[in-house]
Amino acid sequence: MKHKAQMIFLMATLSISSCKKGRSSTHSDFVSKEECIKGILKQDDSLGKLRNVSCKQVSLSKSIADYTKEIGQFDYSNCPEALSKAFKTHKAAWNEMMVITNKYPDLRGEMHDLFDQIEIGSDSTQFRILLKNIWDTWADVETASK
Repeated sequence: MKHKAQMIFLMATLSISSCKKGRSSTHSDFVSKEECIKGILKQDDSLGKLRNVSCKQVSLSKSIADYTKEIGQFDYSNCPEALSKAFKTHKAAWNEMMVITNKYPDLRGEMHDLFDQIEIGSDSTQFRILLKNIWDTWADVETASK
């Protein structure tokens, strides 16, 4: 079952489009900034959906690590630099959350349900701070994508 979730995650990430058209890397093959932004956001949306459900099979930390690894490999080559920087900060915010999620290696379920459980537990104060940082950095991504 664990391998099935990892395989689904891998297949989905391989099928997500990048910000380049075709096989060549010449300047004329790059999409517009607007198309690049849309492509990056689409990739993140797909990966976010996978992240949210993959922790039914693997730990929260593994789900987060897989997500942040993938967003770190996005092709921002024709996107505004602000978007790349915002995603880098957002990735760091997610990685910081693993300070908490590492404490719950056996917790399984949909990510938001698991976060609700953690939020009312003994780690609630630090968890809320880290979750706020994730949301704040996502707001920066949204601002950079406009």
